[in-house]
Amino acid sequence: MMNQMKQSILCVDSDEEILVDLKQNLEIVGYRVFTSNDEEQGLEIIKNERPNVIISDQRIPSISESIFLQETRNILPDAMRILLTTQTDLDEIIDAINLGSIHKFILKPWQPDILLEMIQEGLQQQKLGIENRKLTLRLARQYKYLKETNASLQDELKQTQNELNKLIEEMDKANEQDEIFDDEEATETQLLEKAKLRVKQLYDEVQNLRQATDEYKAIFETLNSIIETSNPELHKHSNRVGAYCTWLAEALELDSQDVADIAQAAILHDIGKLEIDQEILEKPIEELSAAESIIYRQHPFLGRKLIRRITGLREFGDIIQGHHEHYDGTGYPDGISGQPASASAPEIPIGSRLIAIASDYDNMLYSEVHGENLSHEDALKALKEGKSTLYDPELVDKFIEVMEDEETKEKLEQLNRPTRIARIEEVKSGMIAARDITTIRNGFLLKADTDIERKHLQSFKEYEKKGDPPVDICIYIG
Repeated sequence: MMNQMKQSILCVDSDEEILVDLKQNLEIVGYRVFTSNDEEQGLEIIKNERPNVIISDQRIPSISESIFLQETRNILPDAMRILLTTQTDLDEIIDAINLGSIHKFILKPWQPDILLEMIQEGLQQQKLGIENRKLTLRLARQYKYLKETNASLQDELKQTQNELNKLIEEMDKANEQDEIFDDEEATETQLLEKAKLRVKQLYDEVQNLRQATDEYKAIFETLNSIIETSNPELHKHSNRVGAYCTWLAEALELDSQDVADIAQAAILHDIGKLEIDQEILEKPIEELSAAESIIYRQHPFLGRKLIRRITGLREFGDIIQGHHEHYDGTGYPDGISGQPASASAPEIPIGSRLIAIASDYDNMLYSEVHGENLSHEDALKALKEGKSTLYDPELVDKFIEVMEDEETKEKLEQLNRPTRIARIEEVKSGMIAARDITTIRNGFLLKADTDIERKHLQSFKEYEKKGDPPVDICIYIG
């Protein structure tokens, strides 16, 4: 539980008795509390004190048009905003939530324990959101540097190759024409020395380029780790969806780069859910209130917003935003179709269509919040029933073909096997790597789903002696 002594709360209400009541209930558990019965004074407190939470009462006709709420959002966007109200018009409250004016609301008369719980959950979510934004900014800066370095290396690599080709031509010419230099032997020796130097430079450039690629991979793995730490079940779902999409994209004979991009976008497709209250995510979809449903449906947009801050992953943003769109145009958040009415109308990206099928299939099998779990056969049947309405019909047919293949069934067994992280001394010959095994410095050691042999164990120990040991060795159990 975070240190509440460092957290401050502003309460704005026209009723002095309510302000006194709020102040007493909040100060007794350690919060610093500011109160005001005037909105202008409240805005001054926000500017000067920067409270973590703002609790306000609104008695104007339209909550969504509240200047005070919008001003608080503009001045202090990270602050949690709670509406304390007697109004029961959910449409207005939902509008306010949708516009970002408030995060939560509680109806009068309010229960102190419910309000305290709401504040604690909100502060935890606020902290996570700030940390995620800081990490995203750091990753964006890191990737910008890597991209610039990569581009520079590519240019230098091309220039070096051109120079090397030129040297080779000069050597060939020197062998054929003795008159180029008076001393043919000396000339050939000089050219060979130059060529050796250029070859070494070329080798160094290739090594630098490889290192830049490894660092880019580390950025993606960091995001994947954030999902795993924040929501382990979501991480399992995302990685299964990534596997399904890889198999389907390969079966469609897409370009290898497109396969890799779709697989990575699939693994990150639900990253926007990290910005959604866990209580909402754990509720069955059909039990969500109107307000909660609107908040839940924001996660594709939130995911796109997060990913597009990272230069190298921007192209994944549209794929992530579109994974809840329906083929007939009835999905969300934009209601775009798989068969647009005109050439100028937006179309659901192919990656989004694949993820929609793969994600729904996995949710039917494993996610209780999406309804009663189905068998593999019933899940495929449900996908068939959604052809041309929810899903691209051709992709559904191909997905079913892939998932019914005997080789895929073997992969599914491996995919669903339990795993654990093992220390290097625990790893034995005969175990199977559940993930790629890499070192702390991103050196590649062993591909996933490979039997670990004695030679691999020896290699692990050698890298450990060099100060670059294997990290997070994940093996299958049983």
